[in-house]
Amino acid sequence: MTSTATARPMLSRLYEWGVVADVRGRPRLLPAGVTNHALQARALMLEALGAVPGGVPATGWVTELDVMRSGFDRHQTSVLVMRDASGGVRWLAGGAGE
Repeated sequence: MTSTATARPMLSRLYEWGVVADVRGRPRLLPAGVTNHALQARALMLEALGAVPGGVPATGWVTELDVMRSGFDRHQTSVLVMRDASGGVRWLAGGAGE
């Protein structure tokens, strides 16, 4: 079965990554960026997450972006990692073994 939806021409896929930390009870956006390589986005996000000082809860993510002539669409968050104040890491999406 084919979809009746109009196809939108995708020019490229990019990967947005970022880290946010809970600093004194307030969220604070830390390093973030965009790259065209999924594994590079994941590595940069994990590096930034690791640079958050101990004892500070933080969350890191990688989201897929489809770039088109008219703008971009965010798709799924392919990697989502939370680190608690004790340093414990929980993979909510895109687990370490994937």
